[in-house]
Amino acid sequence: MSNDNIFFKKGKRKMRKIKELCVVTAMCLSFASLTACGAAAENGDSQEDEVSIEETVDTEVDVEESTETDSEEEVADVGELKELAQGDKAPDFTAELVDGTEFKLSEHENEVVLLNFFASWCPPCMGEMPAFEKLKKDNIEGLSILCVNCMEDKATVDQLVKDEGYTFPIAYDVEGKIGQLYPTEGIPYTLVIKNGVIEKIYLGADGADAQYAEYKSAVEECMK
Repeated sequence: MSNDNIFFKKGKRKMRKIKELCVVTAMCLSFASLTACGAAAENGDSQEDEVSIEETVDTEVDVEESTETDSEEEVADVGELKELAQGDKAPDFTAELVDGTEFKLSEHENEVVLLNFFASWCPPCMGEMPAFEKLKKDNIEGLSILCVNCMEDKATVDQLVKDEGYTFPIAYDVEGKIGQLYPTEGIPYTLVIKNGVIEKIYLGADGADAQYAEYKSAVEECMK
């Protein structure tokens, strides 16, 4: 899959605390600007955009360098954020949904769960969203879909759902607590979970049609 379809999180292995997870999202936001604006600059956008990009990069380099100086004692105390792998037990969590209800992962162990992490500023994330809407409308028995927003405020998420008309479940993760349970180097990040165990992991997206076919195939395979 092309890196153009993934928004990478800079210095992810250095971010070990909940408060540092906020820095990761700030880095993601900076890289979103860098990727989008960088492409725009090649198409002849103004030099002002290039200046703002350079300033952002300088800021984030400082953050990463300060993280690099973490002592070995701190690493031992906090521990390394380890990415999940196929066959791992999916960490349980309870999420508040946009519609006011809650989603607790362990309550869906008898189902196949399609768990996605996204943000509104991430073009590959938004590009694949119609795939989840189509899967929701397929009404596949035994399938639960949950898309977790990465640390945007509730008003932003609410407005997104209203504007786009999404009907599949979307969860808030304003403080990044769910995201901390599922460390990843970039988004969109999607997991197929069966009986509480991770069956498949996808990093990035190739567009709504391709992802719809891929996710549906994976779900059907898990249901055999």
